Amino acid sequence: MKYFSLLYLFLFSAVSFAQLSLQVNDEHTDNPVEGAHVSFISASDSTYAVTDAKGKVTFKAASSGEVRITHISYLPISKNISAGKSNTIYLSPLQTGLDEVVVTGHARPVMASQSVRNIRVIDAQRIDQQGAVNLGELLSNDLNFRVSEDAVLGSQLSLQGLSGSKIKILVDGVPIIGRLDGNIDLNQINLNDIERVEVVEGPMAVQYGTDAVAGTINLITKRKATNEVDVNLNGYYETVGRYNFDGSVGIPLGKFQGNIGLGRNYFDGYSPNEESRDFQWNPKEQYFANASLQRRFNKVMARYRFDFFDENIVNRGAVGSMSDNVVPVDTGGAWYYPQALDDTYRTIRVNNALYADYYPREDMKVKAFVACNYYQRQKETTIKNLNTGDESIFPGTDAQDTTTFAMLSSRMFYQHDWIPNKLNYQLGYDFSYEENIGQRIEGDFKDITDLALFATAEYKPIKSINIQPGLRYAYNSRFDAPLISSLALRYQISEKYILRASFGQGFRAPSLKEMYFLFVDENHNILGNEGLQAETSNNYQLSLNYSRSYSNANVEASVSGFFNDIRNEIRLVSVITPDSTDNRGLYRNENIARTQTTGGTVTIKTTLYNFQIETGATFIGMKNYLAFNDVATATGNEGFNFYPQLRFNINYNFKKIGLRPALFMNYTGKRSDLALNIDGDLITTTYDNYTMAEFTIQKSFLKEKLILTVGSKNLFDVTQINANNTVSGGAHTTGGGSIPLSYGRTYFTRLQWSF
Repeated sequence: MKYFSLLYLFLFSAVSFAQLSLQVNDEHTDNPVEGAHVSFISASDSTYAVTDAKGKVTFKAASSGEVRITHISYLPISKNISAGKSNTIYLSPLQTGLDEVVVTGHARPVMASQSVRNIRVIDAQRIDQQGAVNLGELLSNDLNFRVSEDAVLGSQLSLQGLSGSKIKILVDGVPIIGRLDGNIDLNQINLNDIERVEVVEGPMAVQYGTDAVAGTINLITKRKATNEVDVNLNGYYETVGRYNFDGSVGIPLGKFQGNIGLGRNYFDGYSPNEESRDFQWNPKEQYFANASLQRRFNKVMARYRFDFFDENIVNRGAVGSMSDNVVPVDTGGAWYYPQALDDTYRTIRVNNALYADYYPREDMKVKAFVACNYYQRQKETTIKNLNTGDESIFPGTDAQDTTTFAMLSSRMFYQHDWIPNKLNYQLGYDFSYEENIGQRIEGDFKDITDLALFATAEYKPIKSINIQPGLRYAYNSRFDAPLISSLALRYQISEKYILRASFGQGFRAPSLKEMYFLFVDENHNILGNEGLQAETSNNYQLSLNYSRSYSNANVEASVSGFFNDIRNEIRLVSVITPDSTDNRGLYRNENIARTQTTGGTVTIKTTLYNFQIETGATFIGMKNYLAFNDVATATGNEGFNFYPQLRFNINYNFKKIGLRPALFMNYTGKRSDLALNIDGDLITTTYDNYTMAEFTIQKSFLKEKLILTVGSKNLFDVTQINANNTVSGGAHTTGGGSIPLSYGRTYFTRLQWSF
């Protein structure tokens, strides 16, 4: 009996502390998958771990159970395994199909095909292949987006025919601040530390509040979990005079995971006239840094992220731009030393965010963040003597300025799967406090507070139907915010077809800049307006998606349409028309009666053997406030002005030699808009069509540790487009001009090294 008891205790101990070893590999390459999140769930316990650099993870388990594995680049998998055995599990890469994992608008990562709303993903592979340095370059290749450039304000964006002021831009769910003329400068959003970009077209105002009317763009940063030091270096050169370099280091710190990144982007500036002192595209220098630290505390995942950005833009004046202050060489005054008026713009961004995800139970989750964002823009105007090089401060009004914007924001929501696979709901709050300080702000200081409660639910009355209603109630310290609602539907018609429809109300409070900011320089003269009202909108989306997998191919096609109806839209309205005495004129933010946009899109995505092909076409119609007046009706200009956009992307992967060529093309057709000329006549301004194209070749070495990308941007050498004005109801042209679009065809090379 004694020996029997000892044997029993020995066997019990062995079972209690049996090692469960798990190997996670890529099913196509058989390479280990690092950073996969592994949960082991048994009848008596559950535990969690992350695979190391060799794709391995080990648990102490007393019995058999279920293992669940997720990874941002692979399809999730669940499988029953036994303790005391070694198991190898293979993950299917997302790029072999057309589905993606998304998080925007969701409490947990879900497959894009399972999302109630249409969400498209631009992954790291596309970012690298396109050679995109910033968000503006990346989105210029996407349908329904239109990217324009301003020499001072930077890159600006429109979506579904609506301006950038109605597009919410987030980084890991945290709003980006620092809008000029209603837009975030996309050239200031670097992609060096971005894993993917998620785009939701249409209103997300219930979930994300003000600005989320035309769409939401969420940039997801890289969060590589590793047990070894991980170093990444990137170098970029472009023949127009762009020199970029950045690097990052991932460091395991005991139970913590740390990451530090540094970088510099430099642009020489460009002018079509090489002898000209002033540039059409201004010289620019950017420095940026980021750091993050994360750790799991039992059921809580905590992460802190810090971002710093410093940009200097030099806007040089033409030779003799200060001709009234020339200095004669001699008393005869036969020669002159010309002087020039130069502007320098410096932008500083500092972002801090603390995240926490809490999993009290398998069917519950709490997700929260607290963030503090700081934005400062300094303008300095100097007079430069081009003979001696001496500089002095220009004493003109508004020539020197420092404007500061700061925002404290927080968001938290609780999700509960009340009835598994049937009903879940979210309850949460959004809070933001923003303040603006500067001499161009009326009174030198203004602030605004926004606090909102929101609730959404997802109900499946039957297996094939998902219904997602939502409500948001907000308090705004300067405006009466209405109760807004949304309703989204997903209907799985069959295994191949998915129908989605959504309705959403939008609310956008005027920003402090639109109300109180005065922006004056040699190109702009813009007044704020304290009397602005909040914008409201009704937005509709409808889409039909088709997908099918074959033995060697995957096909996904979609047909979608939208309609946006904006009331009290805020636009810049001409108060004083530019003339020979002041080419800037005077513009003021005003509420206009109504604006509508509508359109439809067709896309096809195909993977065939080693080919990946994306084609699409969209027609966007715009109807601004002038189309609703009697003059437009009398002249037959009360309808929508439509313009087409076509897209074609193709790449091929030579897997054996690690070579991947790619072609990206985007055609924007002629578009028109209504405006008033100096005589008060209704005119139609027509902008010419153009095509932007890029060709790249990517080659990997050393088992993809070293990746070289070379290519050409703007293959058709497009530099500007023409704009022609025609009086409505007549055929004669009243004038026009050209709009700078790009600095022409360039060639680039990019080298990425991971070790």
